[in-house]
Amino acid sequence: MKKLKSIIAIIAISLATTFSATASEKEPSKITKELRTEIVELLGNRIPVEITKTEKVAVSFMINNENEIIVISVDSDVADFSSYIKKKLNYKKITVKGTIKGEIYKIPVTANTK
Repeated sequence: MKKLKSIIAIIAISLATTFSATASEKEPSKITKELRTEIVELLGNRIPVEITKTEKVAVSFMINNENEIIVISVDSDVADFSSYIKKKLNYKKITVKGTIKGEIYKIPVTANTK
């Protein structure tokens, strides 16, 4: 009986590992693409922060009930760049329809050197 439980546990763990390893990330939806376009427009083309190399950050945010962006985190080593993104995006209204209120979105942002 003890061997049967061990065999069942091993099979369950191996199946769980196999299925989680083959799971792929979903393709970005049309809403996410529209949301990214609107965020790029809010940030603008010129970022008035001095950076020495190309900076790639991940911006995590959510949409509240008033369709405003609430920035949760900016994964950046440059403090001025993080504060610029927060200042430009926090509590700005968006017009994209179909966003899920309270869901956390993560969008990559890249800033190039001048």
